[in-house]
Amino acid sequence: MKFVLKVSSSNEYCDGDCEFAVVELSPELASLGLRRIAALKEQKRLDPDIDEVYYWANYAQFFSPWINLASTEKEVEAASLALADTLDDLQIQEKDIAIVSESFQVPPSQISRVECERMIVRADSIAFVAIPKHASFYVETVEIPLAVLERAAAGGVPSARG
Repeated sequence: MKFVLKVSSSNEYCDGDCEFAVVELSPELASLGLRRIAALKEQKRLDPDIDEVYYWANYAQFFSPWINLASTEKEVEAASLALADTLDDLQIQEKDIAIVSESFQVPPSQISRVECERMIVRADSIAFVAIPKHASFYVETVEIPLAVLERAAAGGVPSARG
């Protein structure tokens, strides 16, 4: 199951061309997230000051429909506009998270270059964070709630809201 997640930036003036992220939430990834949440809860029993845990991971693909918009290549412009139209149809600006079909693909010209990708594990959710290439700030996806992870791990079709 694929999700498109809204992304926020720690830099109020720049998002590093990372407005959205697509995550393939397979039963294996959902189960991994659940195991890590359980491990965090166990650690929290031993040390109540622990709040969240970061794991190196590259499960999220950060992107923007507006990357390379000034390109003179017609294919790049068409891909950008088609992706923007798809995101408008999903109403992702209002929802922050949307389920997309398995065939949903981000054109290579719209994929953002990032580094230091990590999964953030919290008591009731996971999220993904990265540093846009050549930047000194972070971008972070909205959280995927525990209820969504549980349904995805069971092979069910979770709703985007949890």
